[in-house]
Order: sequence, then structure tokens, then C-alpha cells
Amino acid sequence: MLSGLDAPWLSRQQRYRLKGYLRQMDAENLTRLARRRATTVEYWCRDSNLAKVETLIHPSAATGTLADSFQLTATDVVEGYVTADALDDVIQQCRLKQGTTPVRVRLHITDNLPFGEGAMPLGVCAADLAESNDPRERRAGLKTLQQLIDDHHSKEHQT
Repeated sequence: MLSGLDAPWLSRQQRYRLKGYLRQMDAENLTRLARRRATTVEYWCRDSNLAKVETLIHPSAATGTLADSFQLTATDVVEGYVTADALDDVIQQCRLKQGTTPVRVRLHITDNLPFGEGAMPLGVCAADLAESNDPRERRAGLKTLQQLIDDHHSKEHQT
């Protein structure tokens, strides 16, 4: 919702309650509420399989060419989202290895993904960055999340 996208899995009542929560929420509190909604796992991957990984996941809006939206430096690490059910298939098809360096793939494992293809919504990526142990990523996530909350408040006051 903060990213300006429809959330069809939310009922009318849930959407109403969520809007109420957001009126009193800042980025820190929202991060606490959304904590651990996705598990992050890092893998080594052959260079020749990186493109295949990208086709099997929902890319993160915080990486690649979209890293600028968070004022982060683009890296060659493929980062994205995959459902828990699809994880084993991605690992097998792309021969990913956990616990081996260098890290080439970072996957956020979650139960729900948006329909369609393309990068994950900005708000989802911001919430995950806000949980990062890296101070730059955390700051970028919190700043973006707060901007999305502020934008949401502005839109609510206009209607």
C-alpha cells in the first residue's frame, strides 16, 4: 500500500485498520512491526547461472539499476525475493551453495509475493533494508520508508 500499489489480499476492514495504524506510525515503528516477515539467505553462484537466478525471482528494488532510488551503490550481487515453496527449485536449478564465498546471490524468503513479474514494491524493499545490519542500508531503508509514510499521509489528507 505504501508503494501505491493495490493489495488485493487485504480485506476492506484490514485496509481500514492499516490506514489507521499508518496515521500514528513512523519508519522505526513500522520496521519493528514488519520485522522478520522475510528470511534472508546468502548463496554462492557461478557467474554463468546469475542471469538464470534473476529470471526465477522477484528482483529487489534496492539493487542493480534501482539501487539509486535508495542512494546505494549498485553491486554485482543478485538480490531478490522467492517463496519458501520455490526456494529448493531455485537452489537446484542454479546450483546455489550456502556458506561459501563470495556471496553472489541474496534471497529474501517469504510466504507471499505480489502477482506478476518485475521488482518488488519499494516499500517492501525499504522495510527489509531497514532491518539490515549494514548501517548504510539500514539508514537508506528507514529514510525511504519514512518518505513513503509521509507521502501516504499527504495523499490521505488530500482526499
